[in-house]
Amino acid sequence: AERLQQIQEAENGGKQTPLQKKYFSADMMSRYEAMAESITKAEAQGEEVGAMKDLEEHWDRFMDFSWASQWDGKKFDVIFYGASGYQGHLMMQYLKRYALSPERQHICACWALCDKGSKMRDREFQNTPWEDTPVLSASYDDVVSIIDLVKSAHVIVNVAGPYMLAEGEVLVDACIWCKAHYVDVSMEVPWNLRVKELHRYAMDAEVMVVPSCCSSAYPDLGVFMLAKKLKDTVGQATRSAVCYCEGGGQPGVSGGMLKTRAAMSNAARGGSEVNALLDPFSLGGFIPQVDRNGVKEVDIQSGTGLVTPKPRCEDQDHQMNQISQDEKLGIWRYPYANAFFDSRLVRRSNMLQADLANEPYGLAFNFTEFAMLPSDKAEQIFKKDGEVLRPFGQYGITLEEELKMTNQGKGFRAGEGPLVEDMSNTWTGYFLHAESVDGHQEKCSFIASDGYFESARIAVETALTLRFDRARLQFRGGVLTPSAAGGTCLVERLIHTGVKFKMGGWFEASERAPPKVNTEF
Repeated sequence: AERLQQIQEAENGGKQTPLQKKYFSADMMSRYEAMAESITKAEAQGEEVGAMKDLEEHWDRFMDFSWASQWDGKKFDVIFYGASGYQGHLMMQYLKRYALSPERQHICACWALCDKGSKMRDREFQNTPWEDTPVLSASYDDVVSIIDLVKSAHVIVNVAGPYMLAEGEVLVDACIWCKAHYVDVSMEVPWNLRVKELHRYAMDAEVMVVPSCCSSAYPDLGVFMLAKKLKDTVGQATRSAVCYCEGGGQPGVSGGMLKTRAAMSNAARGGSEVNALLDPFSLGGFIPQVDRNGVKEVDIQSGTGLVTPKPRCEDQDHQMNQISQDEKLGIWRYPYANAFFDSRLVRRSNMLQADLANEPYGLAFNFTEFAMLPSDKAEQIFKKDGEVLRPFGQYGITLEEELKMTNQGKGFRAGEGPLVEDMSNTWTGYFLHAESVDGHQEKCSFIASDGYFESARIAVETALTLRFDRARLQFRGGVLTPSAAGGTCLVERLIHTGVKFKMGGWFEASERAPPKVNTEF
């Protein structure tokens, strides 16, 4: 009775987690008829020993989900959920070309819709050693099926986006409850805001929840490596870091990406999420600027007089929304499509290092990200005829040009995207520079493949890092970033699969070519 009362109080107080809201409800309890009858019996007979014992037995079965569970007790290293679309296809391609080996044969491919999942498996794995990979079924409409799914896994990789349009936090919460690690490939601030509310629960359960394991992980990992290098070599905190992104090859925009962009655009037009989207520290990492007299800069809310610390000018998004020259490095830079999200991710990493290890990159740390302006685009440095230039994407062309190609029929419908074979000449480069509080400088760079394929690589390798490198990882649990979760272990895995990494400098122009894509499997 006391536990029932606690659940009721949590529900009334709005403190229930997403899984609790779905599972600990009057509707769900009524489905367990034997427990409903035992509750009625216990209420009628008071503290009668037999009635209470019967209620305890049913309550235990309700709490461990065994009353409705169909789980067969089998546990896989990794389960891929919602992988029936294009990104799921790339993950299956990555598994075949890189990740699967005899010692990893417990990897299971699982899709939310069984019929689509079976078709994907049969197409991707026919006549391979993995053609009988199990396909499980789970749906947000059936919370017990979600619980069975996470019970079956050491790590769940959620590929069912756009995430902000689904009930994915139920899956995340179920992972925490059942102690399965979680990975996804999101680049959506609204989704990350929902997930980070579960940070404390994940920490207490020692479960790794790692959203945004996509190509945005490279700037995050690069800053982590540079901050570590500066601390190890000169013993100083990092004052600032910048990432310049460049790429080349055959462009293409997947149908899923277009759907996500539409969802983000709708979120930006109105509603409660607008302020969060505009806040450069919405995912954490804000450190107010203070001196001996207190906070230097504040925002005063009109009409209420509410005073809050104000982010520094150098941390504001508009600093990355203009064409400028990095005079120190001699680089012309241009707004980059993923800069707003990537910068928030890196700031969260700084916060996590501070909160969990008491070792932030720096108390005055600043991060910005830009596109490195290609030489053949130099004439576009200034606006022409009042035209507002769009940010650059991963291929060294503007998003406007990507959209034009899509409208000309070169884009893809939902669930479709460029073929892996067509990515052989496509590359993305991340060139990072960091400076310590006393002016010591350090550089590093990554050269990777197509951004879509790299999202598959990052997600799979993060999942395998959480599964097999657990003892070497810095933190035990929480809602983490790729760098906070995987650290050097993840970087080592990426390099082992062919990603190019250089510490101490940037790759020369002649070296900026895509890593070789495995064709034998």
